[in-house]
Formats: sequence, structure tokens, C-alpha cells
Amino acid sequence: MISLIDDLLIFLRGHPLVEGVRVIEYDETPAGKLEAKIRCRFSRIYQFQIWLHIEPEFQDYAHQLFTDKPLLRWDNTPYYPDIPTAPHHFHNEHGGVSISLLEGKPMEDLKKVLAEIEKWLSTLT
Repeated sequence: MISLIDDLLIFLRGHPLVEGVRVIEYDETPAGKLEAKIRCRFSRIYQFQIWLHIEPEFQDYAHQLFTDKPLLRWDNTPYYPDIPTAPHHFHNEHGGVSISLLEGKPMEDLKKVLAEIEKWLSTLT
């Protein structure tokens, strides 16, 4: 799975929002378990983090844009079963929770998340 992390890092380093990338946590086992945390700097104000926990039977993830507090977050914790896209869901900057376009496919999800962040940031100017 190191190729997955490499692919994510290559994509992030080439993305116009990203000013810096570092791997905060990485653990992979021969049995196919992966836990990784990647953090990016978007500007002096914004940071972005990807957390992945992948095992052969399941996958957990969280993508988060933050400053000194969380702003936007996508994850698949099973806390919102009534949302049509459960367990996938989105937390907005006001604390609301709604549907998510993510499917648990790390590279495809990352592209969707960054596109949504770009849209959100464009509303601030």
C-alpha cells in the first residue's frame, strides 16, 4: 500500500492549493493493515489533513480542513445512519452534518475533497 501513499503525496505536491506536505504517521503491516496521516499546508491560515486506516475487511478515513479549529470534514464513522450516504458524511464549518460524495476510494475521494475546498475558499473572497 505504500504506492497508495506515494500516489496521494505526488498528487498533493502537484495541487495548486498545497504549499507543503508531510507524513505525520505511517504504519503498514505485512497482513495488509495501513494507518497513515498526511498533513498539508494550504496557506499561513489553512491546513489540511488526511487520515486513513485500511485493513483487508474495512477502511476508515477522515479528511479535514482546519485552522486552529475544524472547518470542513469528511469521514465515514458510523454515527449518522440516517444520512442517505451513511456511513460517509460531511461536517460543515457551522457544525452541520450532511451527505457526502465520498465513497472510500482514497485517490478519487481526495480529488473530490480538494475540489470542494476550492469552491468553499472561493466563497470567502
